Formats: sequence, structure tokens, C-alpha cells
Amino acid sequence: MTTVLISGLGLIGSSLARVMRQSDEPITIIGDDPNDDTSQFLLDQQVIDERGTLVNAAKRADLIILAGPVSVIVNQLQQLTQVTLKPDVLVTDVGSTKTQVMQASKTLQHRGIAFMGGHPMAGSHESGGRAGRQNLFNGATYFLVNGSQTATQVERFEHLLQAAQLSWVTVTAEAHDQLVSEISHVPHVLAANLVNTAAHQLAHDPVGLNAAAGGFKSTTRIAGADPTMWTAIMMSNADAISTQLDTYIEQLEQIKQAIKTQDQDAIYQFFDRAQTTRQRLESKGDLQ
Repeated sequence: MTTVLISGLGLIGSSLARVMRQSDEPITIIGDDPNDDTSQFLLDQQVIDERGTLVNAAKRADLIILAGPVSVIVNQLQQLTQVTLKPDVLVTDVGSTKTQVMQASKTLQHRGIAFMGGHPMAGSHESGGRAGRQNLFNGATYFLVNGSQTATQVERFEHLLQAAQLSWVTVTAEAHDQLVSEISHVPHVLAANLVNTAAHQLAHDPVGLNAAAGGFKSTTRIAGADPTMWTAIMMSNADAISTQLDTYIEQLEQIKQAIKTQDQDAIYQFFDRAQTTRQRLESKGDLQ
């Protein structure tokens, strides 16, 4: 019997629990979350077997998954250094950025505890444990960052999530944070900016945002995500996001100039490149 402790039962943590419920390996899942309603709901739905707290339940766990915001994960890694853990336990996380987490895990690793960074590239504009679902990760990329885990521990972890048919990719923390700034973090900034700008510009229009059609709604869907989570992500990956925003601003200036000067060829090439890239992504399946 494998005992799994998931600390943080929001969209990602509760979905991981749901996926593990499909495993052929007998497991006990202990859930830890500051929201009593969420924890009790997941217990009632038999997504988790028990409710517990990180410090009290960690000593029983064979696998500990830290599924809160990065700032919380960093604090929890420090808490775990004060707990007597099983000698073969694997501690991992699902934080959206990895550099800070890997740095914070060093004290734990120096104590001989196996740690592995992780981040499943999946999400939703919905949040919370009630929004979790067992197919959230289906076919998604799951990034792993090497720490002090063994090959056997990685194999067991991947087996527990086998039902999701994940694509496992090992990267460095730095490479991960740069990549996700480009394909996840900055797009959220842009989507939020589109909504905020439109709302401001149309504030006194009698029709306003009510006229927004499918294109605007599809482009800005992710702007409906949890602002607390995204504030934490911006804070934890500030350098990479800022650099990437500079690139976007430069490219927006270029297309602005092309439109202003009626440069038809430049405008066409702008949209043609985007169409070609988007079609290539579609041919590989739904975007994460």
C-alpha cells in the first residue's frame, strides 16, 4: 500500500488525486488544504481517503506532492526539514515555476530526502477542488526537474499517473521557467490586458462587452483564472516574464507601424506566420 499526501487540493492537486484513483496500485490518499469545504467535499466524493495536515501526515507518506502556489511550496519545504520522514519518501511539487522551488529544496535534499521538481502543463479558467477532473492532464506534457530522486522513484511516480497518458519531459529549472514564460505566463498577461483595455475603452458604450463574440471570448478565456495564483506566478518568474514582455512590446510596435504605413506585405506576413504556427499546433492536438 502506497500512502500519498497531497498538500493543496485546488484544480491541480485534486485532479492528480482523481488520476491516481485510476491506478492499479493500492493507495491511500491523504489530502491537506486550508479550505475545509474543499477538503470535506473531496473526502465525501472519495477522491481522498483522509484529511490531514502537512506536518502530521508527512511522516506517514511514501509520496508527498506539494500542490499550492510557489510561495507556499517554498515555505512547506522548510517545514518538512523539521519532520522525520520515511527514508525512501519522494517529495515533489507542481509549482508553475521551478528555480525558486529547486533552490528551496536544497536543505531537504542535504538531509538525504529525495526531491524532484514537477509541473504538469494543464489548467483551466476554473479553479478549486470542485473544478478538478480526472481527464485534466490527458495527453499533456509533464515537466520534471532532477533533484535527488532515484530512477525507481521516478518510475513509481509515473506509474501512479499512467492513466493520464502524459508526455514526460526532463528539463533544467532555468529552461523550464523561460519556456513557460513564453507559452503560459505571458499569454495570461496579454489576455488579462485585452480584457482590461476593452472594459476601460467600452465602459460608457451602451453595448460594450456584451457584443463580444466567440473570437474575443476564446482569446481571453484564460483571463478568468484565479488572480491570486497568477499574482504569485508573476512574482516567482519576474525576470523571464519581463524579458518576454519586452519582446512582445517590440513586435507589437512593428505591426503597429506596418498598419500605420499601410505595409500590406508586412501585415500579411504577420498573420500568415501566426496561421502556419497555429495550424501546426492544432495538428498535434489541443493546446494545453
